[in-house]
Amino acid sequence: MKKTILAVAILTLPLTVLAEQTSEAETDINYGDPTATFSSLGVSRSNDRTQINSTFGWGAGHMIFADLGAADKKDADNKVDFDYRLRYFKVNDGLGYSVDVMGDRNTTTALVGGMYKFDITPNISLFPMLYAGKMSSKIDMPIKDSTETFKDSNLVQGGLYAMYAFDDGHWLYANPKATYVSRAKDFIPQIEVGGGYMVLDNVSVGFKVEHTADSKVSKKDTVGWLQASMYF
Repeated sequence: MKKTILAVAILTLPLTVLAEQTSEAETDINYGDPTATFSSLGVSRSNDRTQINSTFGWGAGHMIFADLGAADKKDADNKVDFDYRLRYFKVNDGLGYSVDVMGDRNTTTALVGGMYKFDITPNISLFPMLYAGKMSSKIDMPIKDSTETFKDSNLVQGGLYAMYAFDDGHWLYANPKATYVSRAKDFIPQIEVGGGYMVLDNVSVGFKVEHTADSKVSKKDTVGWLQASMYF
């Protein structure tokens, strides 16, 4: 259940967009910025899960992200405990939009929405975000302090992605957000923080920490990830 609820809540931008520092002509661009366009292949690891991450970018800000993960142990039905996420987004300076589909063996969630980029300084950027969509589940999901359960719900999510871009191409970010689950009539509050460090011109290492607060449909939980990516 914990993993399922987290899958519902973590539905924003790829909040740790790992990217390359390219030629001298592009040194004024930090590729931790979601407006950057790049392609990459990487791996992420938590204490009990491994995830393969890939991106493909083209044109002016078009990006596709595909992630596929699996737990170290099989689930209660002795099946592979996997998760996935496929998303497209288009962001430049100003208004942008995205389509996001993610889930696991039991749930599927789809969201569409928009974001707006503005720069506070040359190194600090803010991205307010708002999304709406729906979650469907094959299993009953309980509501805390209630006898009710549900298998589908409309969702609304708001958040803010704040990024600090170092001149050398490294980055730090914070992403507080909240997902409103209409069937439970409650919010799932969450914050994610992380960063990336360019060890080579086309290789980065990074980290992220995801924290979810208690709500009617989530339990307090903190998960840390280490990441590495190569860019093309």
